[in-house]
Amino acid sequence: MVYTYVYIMELSSKEKKKINELVKNLVVINNIMKTLNVPEEVLEKEIKPFGNASHIILPKEYTRKKAKVIVKR
Repeated sequence: MVYTYVYIMELSSKEKKKINELVKNLVVINNIMKTLNVPEEVLEKEIKPFGNASHIILPKEYTRKKAKVIVKR
């Protein structure tokens, strides 16, 4: 999800209109990205040893989400 916060202070009505159009375009782009299955975020993390296996530590916000891992050589 893309969160956009725009603070409109002392702007002309023309500038406010352009900013509002940009925000609407961002929402449309975000919806297209969801439709095309574009990743929400790309992270680079170190794979660390864990007993007889390995793991990657990610933020809690990704709990219960699916991930695809690409291991570089």
